[in-house]
Amino acid sequence: MSNKVEKKTVKYVLYARKSTEASDKQVQSIDDQIRIMKARAKREGLKIVEVFSESKSGGHPGTRPEFAKMIQMIEDGKANGILAWKLDRISRNPLDSGYVHQMMNDGKLAWILTDGRDYCEDDDVIFDVESSMDARYRKDLMKNVRRGMLSKAEKGWTPCVPPVGYLNDYHTKTIVKDPATWDLVRQVFDKWLTGTVTVAELVRYAKDIGLRTHQRNVRGGKPISLTGMRGLLENPFYVGRFRYAKREYNGNHPALITEEEFERSKALLGGLHNTRPKETEMNFATRGMLKCATCGYAIVVEKHTKTYKSGKTQDFVYCHCSGKCKDFKCPQRKVFVPEKEILDQIRNELSKYTIDQEFFNLAIEALAEEEDHRVAERDTRVTELNKQKNGVEGELTGLRRMRYRGEISDQAWFLDEERKLQDQIDALDKQINTVENATKNWRKIADDVFMFARYAKEDFESGDLEKMQYVMKALGAEMKLSGRTVVFTPVKYLIPIKNAVSNVPSISELGRTYSEQGSDTANGSNSSEWWILEGLNL
Repeated sequence: MSNKVEKKTVKYVLYARKSTEASDKQVQSIDDQIRIMKARAKREGLKIVEVFSESKSGGHPGTRPEFAKMIQMIEDGKANGILAWKLDRISRNPLDSGYVHQMMNDGKLAWILTDGRDYCEDDDVIFDVESSMDARYRKDLMKNVRRGMLSKAEKGWTPCVPPVGYLNDYHTKTIVKDPATWDLVRQVFDKWLTGTVTVAELVRYAKDIGLRTHQRNVRGGKPISLTGMRGLLENPFYVGRFRYAKREYNGNHPALITEEEFERSKALLGGLHNTRPKETEMNFATRGMLKCATCGYAIVVEKHTKTYKSGKTQDFVYCHCSGKCKDFKCPQRKVFVPEKEILDQIRNELSKYTIDQEFFNLAIEALAEEEDHRVAERDTRVTELNKQKNGVEGELTGLRRMRYRGEISDQAWFLDEERKLQDQIDALDKQINTVENATKNWRKIADDVFMFARYAKEDFESGDLEKMQYVMKALGAEMKLSGRTVVFTPVKYLIPIKNAVSNVPSISELGRTYSEQGSDTANGSNSSEWWILEGLNL
């Protein structure tokens, strides 16, 4: 077919495309493209037999179903012309462009009409050149975009959409707190860090307090899913870092949680927290708290209701092994232990860690004195690390100046050396951050230990299921049920408390401060046993 074929005799299909569904991300929307080309067809008396439109990228072949339908229609002889706003709307990859060009050479496609130019069989060279230019433009655009995104990441700002709790500030080009969701996400983390809820329960809690995903056009604005919640709980963005291009960067955005809270959050994401939300759940104090000492699987809790002849009913709660082990039949599966019996054993264990108000006050005073020593050590270490960092930064600046002056011609060597120095700076930044937080973390753990020893028993006796479960989590790094006996593996920080409470007879001796313990006037051989600050190994 040649260019002598009259345009008015051709049966046209109108094809409109944009690369994204977002209405604010394209120069011309699909509706605008269709309107412009229909107006031309009406002016020139052209016949449109079908209209195809889709929101798909044209950069890769085989990804556009509407484009495939259009091609098939031309192959079947039902159409022999294309109307499109621009040539790059039809294709931006060599394979699809080549297919269209081949149909022109085979006489199956007579005309391609755009808003600014028309193409027929005699224009095949021009068509090839402009199609190649579109493909090259796409490649160059991708490179430039990736380069810009990498540059943004290196400056400490994620080039991706921030997670719920944050917003992009388009005026300052930074990431800020989202006033609508920031506090809600913090509440979710606070709930999770108690260690008393599963991910499924956390999903329900987030929905109840009104936490929703970001609303973007027609997407988002929905409750967080189970998978989304797991992603939220292990996302380093909330601690001030982000991942991009297989690398982790330190961000300039505000952190929502501390490093320690983040590590605890990840540690809590174990197998017991993966269950999906259920419509109804039975709440028991020991639910999810113990494992079987024989097979290592979870201890489950069941409620049985007994009905007497008089019609009166009574509930009994029992604990037993879940029997999930596939290697052998666990004998604990048939051992039903009343929950009340387990709670009594936990109360007895708690009494070994309980201190009174006087001991608590003296211990906090001693902690403050010890903190002064640790702060001084921290400041010295931070000064040393900052000195090292300044030295490496000086080397990096010198290296770049040499490159700018043309003293370095090997680009690969320069980039490799630049990367090594930047990695050193990042490593020193992490060390400085760790040292700066060390004292605060140590004091927080110590305070938590003494707060637990002072108030855990009261909280456990409160009858509040969440408080009871929090106490059990805080008490045992691991609690196992062996027969009818609970085997406790206490958190390591609590062991010195237990030794002190059981071995030291005098509160006044227990309460001596750091300086008094080193003095000659101090008496009593047990003083070193109570000194919890040394025993905590914080």
